[in-house]
Amino acid sequence: MGRAKLTPREESLKPIIATNIKKYLDEFNKKPADLQRGTGIAQSTISDYTSGKTLVNPGNVEKIASFFGILKSDIDPRFSDEWVNENEFPIIEKTISAMKQLEEPRQKIVLDTASSQLEEQKKEQTKVVSIKAEQQKRGIDLADLVDDSKVDWDKWVSFDGKPLTDEVKEAMKKALGKQLEDK
Repeated sequence: MGRAKLTPREESLKPIIATNIKKYLDEFNKKPADLQRGTGIAQSTISDYTSGKTLVNPGNVEKIASFFGILKSDIDPRFSDEWVNENEFPIIEKTISAMKQLEEPRQKIVLDTASSQLEEQKKEQTKVVSIKAEQQKRGIDLADLVDDSKVDWDKWVSFDGKPLTDEVKEAMKKALGKQLEDK
């Protein structure tokens, strides 16, 4: 059974990882044979990694990083905190894939549309923030939450059976609002 076909993103990692391995071989004055002896990874596999022919599997990334005494993310960006798994944003990946197939004038239309959508979204977020800020400045008017004339407070009692205090009533208004009103 063969290996799964690499995604374009995984393909783009091969030369990056190859460069990183070669950098640390140079930095630590080591040869690929030293890396093979220290990790147990086959010499041909190490050659494939350093030439960018093969993507390093996660287990071997760990072995290589341990050999050099560095972080896995120093070898392979997939282990970095900044790395975003391509499956986390499938719509973006599909959009990019489709855009790559478009001719440049059509790519520009997609870019212009996305830019205008982003601008519109920012405006909407600004409105929401300003409305919330205004409400916080004014405070909450409990009359907006519940109409006291529609609540029979005599039916409501505290856990010990005593009538509710005004403070408790205010807290209930804030928490329950219109749900307090008798139907």
